[in-house]
Amino acid sequence: MSTDNSILGQQTFSPPLRSPGSSKSSVRHSSNGSNASLPTIVEVPEDVVTQRDPYVKTGFRGVLESPYCTGFAILAAIGGFALGYNQGLMPISLITEQIVTQFPQIDLNFIAAITQLGGFLGALIMGSVADHCARKRSIGIAAVVFISGFVFQTISMNYTMLVVARLVGGIAIGMLSVITPIYISEISPPEIRGSLLVFSESLHSHAYFTDVLIALGTMASFWISVATGHMDGEEIWRLPFVFLVIPGLILGIGAICMPFSPRWLASRFENQQALYCLSKLRQLCPDNCKVQNEWMEIRVEVAYQREITEARHPLLQDESYINGIKLELQLWLDCFKSRYWYRTHVGIGMMFFQQFVGMKALAYNVPILLGTLGASIDIQIAMPGIFAAVHLLGALTCLWTIDTFGRKRVLVSGSSLMLVCLIIIAGLNSKFSDNWSSHPDAGWCCVGISILCILAFGAGWSPVSWALPSEVFPSTLRVKGGALSACSYWLYDFLSSLITRSLFSKSKWGTYAFFAGFCLLSAFWAAHFVPETTGRALEEMYKLFGDNEEHVREGQKKTDIRRTLASEYAPELFISPGGTPTNGFRIV
Repeated sequence: MSTDNSILGQQTFSPPLRSPGSSKSSVRHSSNGSNASLPTIVEVPEDVVTQRDPYVKTGFRGVLESPYCTGFAILAAIGGFALGYNQGLMPISLITEQIVTQFPQIDLNFIAAITQLGGFLGALIMGSVADHCARKRSIGIAAVVFISGFVFQTISMNYTMLVVARLVGGIAIGMLSVITPIYISEISPPEIRGSLLVFSESLHSHAYFTDVLIALGTMASFWISVATGHMDGEEIWRLPFVFLVIPGLILGIGAICMPFSPRWLASRFENQQALYCLSKLRQLCPDNCKVQNEWMEIRVEVAYQREITEARHPLLQDESYINGIKLELQLWLDCFKSRYWYRTHVGIGMMFFQQFVGMKALAYNVPILLGTLGASIDIQIAMPGIFAAVHLLGALTCLWTIDTFGRKRVLVSGSSLMLVCLIIIAGLNSKFSDNWSSHPDAGWCCVGISILCILAFGAGWSPVSWALPSEVFPSTLRVKGGALSACSYWLYDFLSSLITRSLFSKSKWGTYAFFAGFCLLSAFWAAHFVPETTGRALEEMYKLFGDNEEHVREGQKKTDIRRTLASEYAPELFISPGGTPTNGFRIV
């Protein structure tokens, strides 16, 4: 027996978890008389997850070793690109002379607030949709809403139409900000889950495989707007919005090809299909020991969480429309109850510090500083694009560091570097801000340190703050916990914009000192309150929360469930058409 098909020296077989009303018809047995011996059924130890062999290496090497999963993570992360492109495009497009002429009553701050409101609403909507419609279908739904919103935005003929289109587009972006990291976290091997999540934010300029695409989207939107800036007429602002439809089309068509999340399938008792999808994502045979063990742990977690839900809400288990609504509301409330409030605090706290470590202050003040220093208009226009490129560079480094050094170290290191940068910037502003033109060296030094601070943000808080909320919640609350975290992101995005403008009107150096204080607080909070999820399977996260007695109780209960699953099914050997034994089951 090869090492790939053994655990602790024993062959294992994990039976499918069936709902009470289901039969064994989904598992077809051999009718041909084979003399091959049946696989041995053994009890799976409680610590199998802890002792599991890794699928791949961590970092870039692991990403390259898992091309199938990486490819679909990149496809899902197109949503991050759309988010970043949209965020980077609006400030540029809405201040052109042509759009002001078309819509003389336009207010950039109001349009930004409408987009943030849409994001908040979209995140709430996705918190319920994704559990019922499947993760991949939810991505497809968000893509359709996204395309609709930005098509109407492109053809807007009056201000009301533009505002409504921005709201619809914001709803789509909010939906994607929830489902993209959830989907990536559920299909990824534990060893590279952080790297794949970081890539998504790089396409947007905010967070994981998601952060790389967010940053890339922000950078692309800026340079496309610059490229169309020489045009006359309405094309100068409509054409960049046309390009925004392209990632929506790619995402919508790609959603058809994406595999289902194995964890979502297991939650619907589609266990054989879950095993098939899991084996495809891992590029291993269904009877491979690593795949079988992960499949078992997924089903154990589903069964355990279902028991918890039934125990907490026994009167809402009847399948009626009213009970379904009540149970949905109760699951939202469960995120704030004693068993799960700490996880909710982590998700919301990550988004709070992402917005309050001073990046908006830099983005707001540096272009003004460049004008004071006498920089050319071309340099002033290019600065947001430079910031986006630096952010992207930082997010790319996080592809390696997040799974190599761990989430906590990346966060604390990022906070420490940003703290030093903001203290220096505050000091320079307190001494020279009244007369930058007489101290150009100090002014350019301030610009350079601002760029370094953006790099630290892109390498730390920007990506990790999107990755963690999609990891820490149990299967029944993962989408709702992610939705609450995303809602808090949109709320804090709005509040930080208001606070930054208000503070700058009173004191520039005081503004930087204010955010430096939050950098110090974020480092302390990350070091003492953020759990280290690196390398852990999603089904292991319960070990990071609660006390030891609670861990023992939950571990024992899961051991009992595991034994029940292993004893309820008696396999018979099935020989595939090619003559290969399949350990007693056949995917149908």
